[in-house]
Amino acid sequence: MKKSKFFLALTIALSCSLMSMKCEEDAPREGEDADNAGPVITINTPSANAVFYTDGGVDSPDYIVITADATDDSKIDMGSVTVYNDSGMQVEYYEETSSTQNGISIIDIYTSFRTIQPGNYTLEFKFEDILGNSSTVTRNVTCEYSEPSGGTDG
Repeated sequence: MKKSKFFLALTIALSCSLMSMKCEEDAPREGEDADNAGPVITINTPSANAVFYTDGGVDSPDYIVITADATDDSKIDMGSVTVYNDSGMQVEYYEETSSTQNGISIIDIYTSFRTIQPGNYTLEFKFEDILGNSSTVTRNVTCEYSEPSGGTDG
């Protein structure tokens, strides 16, 4: 009985020791590069200077699909897109976080934007990793006026 308790205690001690060694292996060592760069962002849609049309008009598309992917050496904690009008005012914001997605890394964003206001819009994509490193890229698009359906008869 004493031998089995001894071997059980020894097994537990060795297991704990091995687990702590594994954690130390995962941590950057002195002289190694730690992840201090923000995620690399790829905008999939819209294309640069894409044109869409006012909501409710006869021309299409009357919205713009917004998608982007990101990669990083660490877990990506947040991804967002902010839409600014040509006056620089924020008119739309969309965000995904790892906490709202059951702790998974945020590797992409998918949303859309529509408006009744023609003009130039800037889409600002931002991704941030769990270490606080972030990256931002922008894309410009244009919304043009589209005559509403049911116009006047001549």
